[in-house]
Amino acid sequence: MVFAVPMETDEQLITRCLDGDQEAFRTLYQRHCPRVRSLLFQLTGKPEGLDDLTQEVFIKVFRALPKFRGESQFSTWIFRITYNVCQDFRRKQGRRLQLVNLPETTSLENLAVPDGREDNLGRLGRQELVQNALATLPAEQRDVIVLHDLQEKPQDEVARILNLPVGTVKSRVFYGRRKLREYLVAQGVEL
Repeated sequence: MVFAVPMETDEQLITRCLDGDQEAFRTLYQRHCPRVRSLLFQLTGKPEGLDDLTQEVFIKVFRALPKFRGESQFSTWIFRITYNVCQDFRRKQGRRLQLVNLPETTSLENLAVPDGREDNLGRLGRQELVQNALATLPAEQRDVIVLHDLQEKPQDEVARILNLPVGTVKSRVFYGRRKLREYLVAQGVEL
């Protein structure tokens, strides 16, 4: 008979980390790294340098771990650090994200497999279309759209991550979605 070992919570792992257990931090890293990488890519729109940015996030997490008070979820706290690293990256770039122009004939229909199954090429095409659409947004709208719609964070958590009032988050989601819709329609996507 095989018994499943219960998975440790983030809080338990943090306690172990603070006691000097490096394996506990490795577990936290493995647990949260995929979402951090995804968020960084969605916020920056650039695959180049993603490893460096991810490493920077987790170095900051490690150094700041003693300051984590548990007033929010650990994932929210990590997302705030990730957002700050992204903001630093944007400042260093000194320019807005630039749009990569897609051919006018690009549509979601052209990216799907006829029988309804999606292959890797179709999925990559859709991701590129979404990334290009996101790149048309001002950073403030892009950030809330990524966190709320793509990372599926509730608006109150997005507000905590970005240190904004919930009303501002709602407004930015509304206007961001409208601009995304306009972009996608201009690209020939039927909504």
